[in-house]
Amino acid sequence: MMRSGSGIAIEIIRETIENIRTVKGRGVLALVGIAIGTAAVIAMLHVGHNGRKAALSQFETLGTDLVMMQPQASGFSTAQVYVGDVLDLPKRNIGLSEVSAMVQSGGNIRVGRVDLQVTIISATDRIYSLAKARLQRGRVTSDLDGFAPFAVVGAGIAAEIEATAGRAVVVGDRISFGDQILTVVGVLNDTPANFILGIELDRSIVVPFAAARRIVASPAITNIAGRLAPGANDLQTAEATKAYFKDKIQGGTMQVTTAREVIASIDAQMRIYASLILGIGAVSLVVGGVGIMNVMLMSVMERRQEIGLRLALGARRKDIRLMFLSETLILAVIGSAIGTAIGYFAGWIFADGTGWQFEAAPLALPLGAGMALIVGLFFGIYPASRAARLDPVAALRSE
Repeated sequence: MMRSGSGIAIEIIRETIENIRTVKGRGVLALVGIAIGTAAVIAMLHVGHNGRKAALSQFETLGTDLVMMQPQASGFSTAQVYVGDVLDLPKRNIGLSEVSAMVQSGGNIRVGRVDLQVTIISATDRIYSLAKARLQRGRVTSDLDGFAPFAVVGAGIAAEIEATAGRAVVVGDRISFGDQILTVVGVLNDTPANFILGIELDRSIVVPFAAARRIVASPAITNIAGRLAPGANDLQTAEATKAYFKDKIQGGTMQVTTAREVIASIDAQMRIYASLILGIGAVSLVVGGVGIMNVMLMSVMERRQEIGLRLALGARRKDIRLMFLSETLILAVIGSAIGTAIGYFAGWIFADGTGWQFEAAPLALPLGAGMALIVGLFFGIYPASRAARLDPVAALRSE
């Protein structure tokens, strides 16, 4: 009586499990190799996918339409650009809707008997909208403040002052910075560090742009923040901005970087890292595949009499080949399934540890199944072919 296809499949699975029990350590080691390789690949797929998603989410929070401009000195002198030329940018119809010129400097403020290190940002008043800063109390500085020593304190600095002085910073407080006395006119809420614009308002004190002369002996614009106009092409805007400043900057050139360029650069770097890790995982898979091939070759040697008996009773050589290839595939599938589960768990642990929201990579499951099939076929063909080529008479005589 002929058995159905499902009956043959069940018999092959049963025999494979029995054979794994027979080889014990060798089979387990082969499974471990496949599981580790698959886990490495699946975990890195999740890490790369969630890392890219988190980066893009952060960019969306900061603004994907931001533009950073930095004067670059061509020699030993400082590159000089006039604030009037900067503030004229939105009027030139080159793709920028708003800009803010900044002069950044560092130093210590005196609070009681304690010195706190801060960044002083002398900026035109568009800096708050570009950095998406929100007031907690008071008001922001304005271009109309002129040279007045008014200051808006970042949330992180305000918290440190409160911890040192024992009371919250209020409007009207005075802060010593070198030989200058700054009057607090406002305190900001927590503001994410903006690495596109190169500022961290939580750790900064903002003063009017003209007040930079009170802070720095020879103030020169250190960076310019901008926002793309709706529908503007970032690459064309960057080139037009460079051309605009070509004749207006003294002693240097203007470097222009858009948020979209930074996104593309980060995406390219993450793809490189992912490729490297995938390569390491592929090596582990190859090692595991070699382990499976060795296990199957040993199984062929140990089961020569069984193979000879099957051939003598009428089994075709392709049946023997299919039997061993199926066993290899089952080993690979089991190892790949274990590795995929471990990879999912490792990816979730990494995302949770870094504060990312975990989302399964779309290619994880298809790749896990595909790797099992490829490894099983590639490393199972040789042992299966060798088993099918055995001479029945010689196999039955072997011990």
